[in-house]
Amino acid sequence: MAPLLYLDPGTGSLLLYALFGIGATVAFSLKGLWYKIVTLFGSSTVKSHDLPDFVFHSEGGKYWQVFQPVIRALDARGVACAYVTPDGDDPAFNAGLTHLQVIHPGNEMTTIAYMNHIKTKVVVSTTPHLDVYMLKKSRHADVYAHLFHAPTDISFYEKYAFDYYDALLTVGPFQEPHVRILEEKRGTVPKKLYPVGNCYFDYQREQLEELRRQARPERKEVPVVLYAPTWGPRSSLVKYGSGLMKNLVGEGIRVIFRPHPQSWISHRELMDEIQDDLRDRPEISWDTNKTSMESMEASDLMITDVSGVLFDYAFLFAKPIVLMNADVPKGGFEAEDLPDDWDVPTCRALSRVVEEGEADHIGALVRESLADRNSLSERIRDFRDNQIYRFGSAGEAACDALLSLREGLGE
Repeated sequence: MAPLLYLDPGTGSLLLYALFGIGATVAFSLKGLWYKIVTLFGSSTVKSHDLPDFVFHSEGGKYWQVFQPVIRALDARGVACAYVTPDGDDPAFNAGLTHLQVIHPGNEMTTIAYMNHIKTKVVVSTTPHLDVYMLKKSRHADVYAHLFHAPTDISFYEKYAFDYYDALLTVGPFQEPHVRILEEKRGTVPKKLYPVGNCYFDYQREQLEELRRQARPERKEVPVVLYAPTWGPRSSLVKYGSGLMKNLVGEGIRVIFRPHPQSWISHRELMDEIQDDLRDRPEISWDTNKTSMESMEASDLMITDVSGVLFDYAFLFAKPIVLMNADVPKGGFEAEDLPDDWDVPTCRALSRVVEEGEADHIGALVRESLADRNSLSERIRDFRDNQIYRFGSAGEAACDALLSLREGLGE
């Protein structure tokens, strides 16, 4: 009998790591080739424009809330800007800003082709992976700045998300050390970092104030919980289905269910089952609105997984949060190359974490958190003020940063 081949665990791990690395490299190369072909053929549709010094690249109308505060601040100072969007119904068209030029080149591919050939001084985008995926640096643009669309760290972006940006408009002090660590590891040019904050909080705070002016006070006889799970394998919805919500209702708690939009695509069969199961449950209402602002305002507490909506709920409303799933694998993310991450420990710090075996007592955990809401709210506000730059005035800070960036370019 021929001897069995043996690989010690260390060698086996190295081989597997090498195979994964080769696979990732091939995938990146094929994607890059495809995007080059698309851009090459799409470039024929690019029109020549007399663009201002600042060009904002948007992926669609839902990103207007991120760009609006800074564009409005620039407009108030008489600074001309262009906003390029693939969305023909983008709210920017009705913004009513004097110095804003809104450009709609066409669909997403056409818009990317347009952006890859523009001539301007400063390009501002929320799109990661500049010069890695589809969005390329134009030879005729001087500098590229990234504007973050969420109050999170860089750890759980896919690798190389920000390597080729010239400047980052950072959300909080937690981002900066990780940016520098990756620059040193990869030998990339150090980026200019501007402490700005999260611009869409400016927009959402105004929306919330308007909502509160228009809303009629509602007398609540029972607690209201917003259940907003994420999607994918780490979603509590995938793990518990409708059981968690039925458990809450059984404890005399009203539920607003806001599934992640991607759940309707990636978990279609599960969503159909949940709809059938909850059809005769008037205590459970569904929220499928474009934004979750009304549900957040109407609820007393939110149950969620590690996701961006947790930070929105915490920093905008300072209400109690119950965290169902606090485990996030680091494979393929920047976190693999960093000594620690900020998102998961922060989600834990802002929430009451449901440990293994506690889900059956979710109603008791909710009532426990609600009983301690005042101290929880104070802790959340203190955390926010220490970790998020310029909460509520990030648009002005971003405006100052971009003007400074342009000034550094000279004439």
